[in-house]
Amino acid sequence: MRLVALFCCSVLFAAPTFANEGTDYTGLWKGNCSDGFGVQIKPAADRLYSVSFCGPGGGFEPGEWTPNTRIEGDSKYRVVSPREMRIKRGEGGEYFTYLKCTNDPTWIVEAPAPLEAAPEVLDCSLRAHSDEDGVLIAWVTDIRITTQFGQGMRHPQKTTVGPFRPIALLKESSLQPTPGAGIHRGQSFWRALEPKRTPLKLRAVNSFLDHMNEDHCVYFGSLGKASPSRWTLLSSAPLPGVFHAPTRKDRRRFYQLNKACEIQGDYPDDRTPPCVRLRLLAISDINENGHVEYWATEPYRWDTGLTVWEEDNGRLVPLLQVCVGCSD
Repeated sequence: MRLVALFCCSVLFAAPTFANEGTDYTGLWKGNCSDGFGVQIKPAADRLYSVSFCGPGGGFEPGEWTPNTRIEGDSKYRVVSPREMRIKRGEGGEYFTYLKCTNDPTWIVEAPAPLEAAPEVLDCSLRAHSDEDGVLIAWVTDIRITTQFGQGMRHPQKTTVGPFRPIALLKESSLQPTPGAGIHRGQSFWRALEPKRTPLKLRAVNSFLDHMNEDHCVYFGSLGKASPSRWTLLSSAPLPGVFHAPTRKDRRRFYQLNKACEIQGDYPDDRTPPCVRLRLLAISDINENGHVEYWATEPYRWDTGLTVWEEDNGRLVPLLQVCVGCSD
């Protein structure tokens, strides 16, 4: 029987202390108590609490993830009961519900079993020249801040992901997904629906190794002050006649075929949230088979992706599905 090494991201207290009189919020709070991640709340100086996010790799130091707080009276916290509260993530973000799972705030992490061979680490460095031939299709989406956990990380890492994201590679009449490893600073991109306009240039590019689900590389960038509006489709070469703005008839047909609607974010039980529908961005016939291709946003619970649909005998068939930022 092998020994299991235990590490903890907090210090055990000899006796409980209280940041406020009345309800004591000290403990571990999670969306579901079976989750391997959650929020650690501990008493701090000046009758405050430290609130830290913890996961498989450990947790943030007190005051690093979010400022110390009294919780009660803080607009970022909504106390539902002594064992349930809602915490707001970021300015203008949504509230997330957490349940108090234990009164002990100690976060314990089981050390991974020794591996016979070190796992292969993906190389997410940007390449000076892309090995892929074709035209890169990209779009402009939200700026994201994602928290990453991974093997060997002592503390979780935050990455700010820029709004420029590669979507796919267009090779003649073929459309295929691509991470976009060949993007580079100063690279020109044209508006897919307005290819005659002056191209935009990438001001900055970057990448990171995303540990959400299966490890994969994420490449992104920014276009500076001239960045177009959110959901704008871009191409690394002008493509006149390939993309068209959807007409009223196109929109009517698309919404007849796709009535999907997604509730995004988190809401109190007594509030009926709005339902977000897909947004049609452009139409094309890249594979030249005479069937219309619909480029549309696709809302998920915590993010918005893009899907390319093709109409076939009165139904929509997805040709390409991308959910950039879904690691948040």
